[in-house]
Order: sequence, then C-alpha cells, then structure tokens
Amino acid sequence: MKKKVILVIGIIVAIAVITVISLYVANEDVRDWMDEYIFRKNIVDENLPTISIENENASIYAYDNHIVILKDNKLTIYNASGKEETTINVQVNNPIFGSSGKYLLLADKGSQNVYLIYNTSLQWQKTMEGNVSYITVNKNGAVGVVLTGTTYKSVIVMYSITGNEEFKTYLSSTVATSLAISNNNDYLSFAEANTSGTVISSVVKTISVEKAKNTPTEAIIYTYNQENNSLIISIEYNNDNLICQYDNSVYRLKDGNSEKILDVDNNTLFLDIKMADYISKIQENQSGILRSEYEVKIINEKNSSENTYLLEQMPSGLYCSDNILAVDMGNEIIFLNHSAWLLKHFTSRQNYKNIILGDSVAAIVYRDRVEIISL
Repeated sequence: MKKKVILVIGIIVAIAVITVISLYVANEDVRDWMDEYIFRKNIVDENLPTISIENENASIYAYDNHIVILKDNKLTIYNASGKEETTINVQVNNPIFGSSGKYLLLADKGSQNVYLIYNTSLQWQKTMEGNVSYITVNKNGAVGVVLTGTTYKSVIVMYSITGNEEFKTYLSSTVATSLAISNNNDYLSFAEANTSGTVISSVVKTISVEKAKNTPTEAIIYTYNQENNSLIISIEYNNDNLICQYDNSVYRLKDGNSEKILDVDNNTLFLDIKMADYISKIQENQSGILRSEYEVKIINEKNSSENTYLLEQMPSGLYCSDNILAVDMGNEIIFLNHSAWLLKHFTSRQNYKNIILGDSVAAIVYRDRVEIISL
C-alpha cells in the first residue's frame, strides 16, 4: 500500500512538472510571469557586485567568468563576485582584446607587445617584429596576429599554445583585416582587402597549418570570392564551418564551397556572428502605417532554424559572446540564451557607458564603477 501511494505521488509530481514546463515553453504570458515572480530574473543595479574605477581611461573586458581592468600598464583580473584574483604587469598603451573559452589575448595595437593569459595565469608574452593590427585566439590557445609596418602590407603569424611560431604568411599587395583559427588548429582563415583599385575588393582565404609549415607555397588551399564586391565585416569558425559576415549577407564557407545563410537588408538593425553555432540579429518589422515591431532572431547556423524574442521598443545595441546575447534597451538590458529564452532583465537607474560580455558574466560599465551580473 505504501509503495502504491509513493508511486501515485510520484506520477502526480511528474505530471505537474511536465505541465509547468510545457506551459513555460509554449505560453509567453506564463513564461513572463514565472520569470518575474518565480525565477526572479528581473534585477536592478542595487546590491550587485561592484568594482570601483578610479581612472575613467581604464580599459575593461570580460572573458569566461572573469572581468579584467587595464590601467597604468597593470592588468587586474576579478572574479564574478568582484574579488581581485591577480594582477599582471604589461606594456600596453592602445589595448585590443580577444578571447575564447578560458583564454584571453591582449595586444598593444600599433605597437609590438602581445600577451596570452589562461584563466588567470600569463602563458607567454612576445615582442612582435612589426605593429599589431589584429589578433585572434581559439579555445585551444592557438593565436593569430596580423602585423603591419614591415616591407609587406601585412604579415600573418600563427603561434601554438606554448608560444612557438607555427608559420608566417606574407601579403605584399593586400591587407589582412580579420582572422579566425579552426577549433582543431588545422586551419587559419583570413579576410584580405585590396585597396589599390577604385573599388575596395575583399576575399577570404584558408591556410592549411600543416602545409604552411612544410610546403608554404601550397599553404592556401581555399579562396572564396563573393559577387558584387561585397565587403567582409568579420569571420568566425563555428565547429568545422567558417562563417563570414559581409555587408549585405552571411555565408557558410567550407571545403571551397560557399552557401548563403541569410541576407542583410534595410530592416536589419544589428547582426552578430560571435555566438557559438548561431547568428544573431535584430530586425524591424512594420506592423502598421505608423508602428514598428522589433524582434531578436537567433538562427542556428547548421539547420537555419530560428528562435525569436519580441522587444517592446527600438533597441540601441546588440552584444554577443559564445553563450549569451545582450540587447541594450537604453537603461535596460535583456540577456538571452541560444533558445531566445530570458536569462536576466537588468534595469539601471543611471546611464551606463558600455556592456561587455563574457561567456557567463556581464560587466555593466559606468563612469566610476563596473557592476557585475552572473549569467
């Protein structure tokens, strides 16, 4: 008898859980109510972990679950609670950051110094033979750097996780504007712009790392040309696919073939390809003569399926990391996951200067402080 009662109670609980989950997924009103009153996803800028900023010129970045602040050639790393974890001395006047997973890459743009950090430890630092113009790092710690100021227009250098040089590629008549390294470290792709003509043209080329080390003349294995002189905004590797954002479209590039994923039209307000395996965009839809609706679309790069989140007003910005999307709504920020489900809804009483995303943390930057939201 006791076992039957326990079984019945278990079945009732299971049915209740399934019902609640189904309502949460299928009914937007129920989901909004549960997000606000049960999951407490609405937060304000009170009682958040805070880091004070004494120097308004400090540079701030987020990666993984860390916040970093660079000022006076000291890079200070904080955890998601705002507690200082370590300080690393660097020589950087004009910082550019790159990150992937637990790796943080820091360079002095227009100068020579580059630093790779894993978690909170400095892995290596180098002085380049040229001026840094672009950097990238993948989840395995492989680093790509574009150099200018040499006898070539651009020099591309790739380094291993230990800081050993893998290869160099020299561009004598074109400029490398973007880099991406595949997750398995087998390929480095770069966007190349030719500014010598009346019209700027750009292509994407893929280098085999193995061939670059052993037979450099055969290193470039794929070249992707788009029609109508489309300009390249950025490139990112998603698994084995190279995603390329042009000024008017987004393409999937693989094995020498290109496939259009979506068009960028006049209704597209913001677009980002940084989210792992997804493309994020915000578009405006006319719902009447004098009315517009705004929606966030998170598009699966593999199968083109879409998840949508409706906005109540025009947004002012879109920010993405591998795992998180943030929509700037003025004095409010909406944080979403890959499924376009609400993670947090942040409201600020003051105007903030910037929003910076790591994979599981957000830094809200004010004039005199940084507020931290764990996601």
